Amino acid sequence: MQGTPDISQLRHLLFGKDYDALLALKAQFESSERYTSSVANIIAEAIQQRETRDGSISAALAPTVEQALTHAIKQDPKRFADVLYPVMGPAIRKSIQQALNEALENFNRLLEQSLSVNSWRWRWDAWRTGQSYAQIAMLRTLVYQVEQVFLIHRDSGLLLQHVASENVASKDPEIISGMLTAIQDFIKDSFATTGDDMLDTLRLGELTVLVEHGPLAVLALVIRGTVPAELRALLAETVENIHQQYRQPLQAYQGDASVFTSIEPLLRDCLIKKQQQCEKRPPWLAYLLLATVAGALGWWIYQYQQAQAAELYQQRQAELAQQAAVQALREQLAQQQTQQASLQASIQTLLDQQNHQQQRSAQQIAADTAALATLTQQIEAANYPFETAKADVHPQHPAIIALGKHIGELLQTAQRMDKTVQVMIVGNADDSGKDTFNRELAQQRADNLRTALITSGVPAFALVAYGAQHPGLPSHLQKNERSTHYRVSLY
Repeated sequence: MQGTPDISQLRHLLFGKDYDALLALKAQFESSERYTSSVANIIAEAIQQRETRDGSISAALAPTVEQALTHAIKQDPKRFADVLYPVMGPAIRKSIQQALNEALENFNRLLEQSLSVNSWRWRWDAWRTGQSYAQIAMLRTLVYQVEQVFLIHRDSGLLLQHVASENVASKDPEIISGMLTAIQDFIKDSFATTGDDMLDTLRLGELTVLVEHGPLAVLALVIRGTVPAELRALLAETVENIHQQYRQPLQAYQGDASVFTSIEPLLRDCLIKKQQQCEKRPPWLAYLLLATVAGALGWWIYQYQQAQAAELYQQRQAELAQQAAVQALREQLAQQQTQQASLQASIQTLLDQQNHQQQRSAQQIAADTAALATLTQQIEAANYPFETAKADVHPQHPAIIALGKHIGELLQTAQRMDKTVQVMIVGNADDSGKDTFNRELAQQRADNLRTALITSGVPAFALVAYGAQHPGLPSHLQKNERSTHYRVSLY
């Protein structure tokens, strides 16, 4: 309201110089542009100051930022990926390299443990206790581990937040926090301690509970193993941070623990563990295993090459043996061909000889046949002159000698022709005497002539002697004269 000049003058008189400042401040609040410009000049310092004071700015902006990021990713995921690529790429490569190094280290550790005496003892313990080998190995190599973290409201004793490590079986955390508070109260009441004395440590077997009391909250760590001194400092530092960042919610706590959900990252920072640091040694077992595998592979390659070389050598030897066998067969074939040619020549020679022999045999047979005919004719034409009424025969008579010679040649010729010769001697007499005398004389002449021929060398089996009166004789051999006639028979 501007009013009249008198009223304005009256206001200046009443409020003095502050009136113009009030008017300027009012105009600034009424103008959104001027108000925005004014806030923009101080908003960064204001946020930093408030965040430093109680950290509520992060809690207040977190849902809005998350929703804004989710909306941006849904609208254009590729742009978001392109923006993060310079950051995520090196991070992913670093993570993969770290994972490979850890895998190699775990592999080497597994080899060392699998071949060590401790590994067999741990397997025995796992079998005896019914636990897995991994659990036994972790417990034996573990120095300490913060398994659970409890944040408890100090005045009410209620659980504000609870976190636990992986692979840790946690029972109802509400009951456990209540038990811690009850134990605290029980000890304080039982031993009449002063108001500043608090229970800060509990121990049962391998488990230790460290308790840090803050003005508004109590933080308890459940630790397995040997508790190091730095855990106490970490516990105190975490309590201080919690009170610094969540003082107002702790003071205003009325049973709703949902406002402490964002405190979980601070509690998870306390879930640390430490295992026995093995001496960094070169992975000799891995090197030994790799060398063994490489040696086995080299030995296998060497044996394979040797086998291939032996097989090639055997094939070469077999080929040489086959070539030698083929060469021997060729030589044998050539020798057989030579022998066959020689045999054919021999057969041809034998055939020629046989033909020549056959020709000679035919000629001999023809000659012998002609000789037989000639000798038969000469023998049958032979005659020996007997004296009257005499039957004497002189073996040295030329006719006897010629007859014996002819019969001998006849026998030799007949023998070559594979025939048997029989010469019949028929004795005759003239009719000058009596018949009985003539008949005896004729027989005597044939017998004497046969005897003379045998004496001259003619075989006896080839000669038979008959008188002309002997029955059955051919009529042309019966003559009325003092002679003998002959008939040659061939069988």
